[in-house]
Amino acid sequence: MPKRIKIWKHWENGKCFSVISFSYDTELYQRIRKVLNSRWDNVQRVWKIPFSESFLSEFISDYGERIDADPEIILIPLKTELLRRNYSRKTLRSYFFYNRALLKSLGKNPYIVTESDLKSYLDRILYEKNLASNSIKSILQSLKFYYNIVIGKKYLKTYPYPKREKRIPESLSRSEVARMIESASNLKHRLLLRLCYGAGLRVSELVKLRGDDLDWERKSIRIRQGKGQKDRFTLLPTSCKNELLNILHKQGMRSWIFKGQIPNQNLSVRSAEKIFTMAKVKAGITKDVSIHDLRHAFAIHLLESGTSIKLIQRLLGHVSVKTTEIYARIVDPMVSKIKSPLDEL
Repeated sequence: MPKRIKIWKHWENGKCFSVISFSYDTELYQRIRKVLNSRWDNVQRVWKIPFSESFLSEFISDYGERIDADPEIILIPLKTELLRRNYSRKTLRSYFFYNRALLKSLGKNPYIVTESDLKSYLDRILYEKNLASNSIKSILQSLKFYYNIVIGKKYLKTYPYPKREKRIPESLSRSEVARMIESASNLKHRLLLRLCYGAGLRVSELVKLRGDDLDWERKSIRIRQGKGQKDRFTLLPTSCKNELLNILHKQGMRSWIFKGQIPNQNLSVRSAEKIFTMAKVKAGITKDVSIHDLRHAFAIHLLESGTSIKLIQRLLGHVSVKTTEIYARIVDPMVSKIKSPLDEL
């Protein structure tokens, strides 16, 4: 059996180190001693090197089965591969979270995990967690990426993706949106809700808006690096112009429109969600909705007004029109023009 290589983080005099412990091995000894600023601790009988994710990523990839470390360290090669492919931070967090949960559940080194281990884990989730199909799909995608791409084992090739439920999401009416906006007493909070609804923005896009993203002549907002790392344009509500100009006059054209409490940082997604929740409660709305449902309402209300679904697709930044077509299941503008036969009796 190959000798184990133990790795853990250690803080010393305000600096972070990787501590590496292993039985004497000429190859490993030569490799570690060449690392810049590495040093041998003769008391603890371990090597200490300045903590570096780039070094650990390569090192763990080379000695995978021998590594004995917490998931946060052993999964560093996964983080490296996601960064190389320019995956979003949200995807990175998601893939890391699901693979860490797997390793903590199995208690095994990922390089010796078998396909049977993965299938048993996924089946247990199906039986015990009662998760939505999208959640199962995300878990499956994250595990397949790690084991197929990072580790290089062709696992879960035949494991089926769950059939997606065709649910009609909860929707907000025009009057409910208006009540919610009016219930926000803080003018900037009210502007945040109005822009989210009036431009159909994702909350992550909303909080990162800058003054130079607004095109007053074309009445459009440039969304920079939205979902899928794509730029797009959406509507700039004319009714928000005066409030936006006042903010930019005070803060500057290149500033965040919605500033956070930390200097030079934008408002956090969590803070925007709290603003929505407070407005929802004050407006007396009991529907199970989140700030993302303002984006849904934007699409639904445009569809009700007769806007083409292809144009709504462009404004929302959906890759496929099939994603946008979910709103057609919520409302069909023609339905309101049809009378029930009961009303004709």
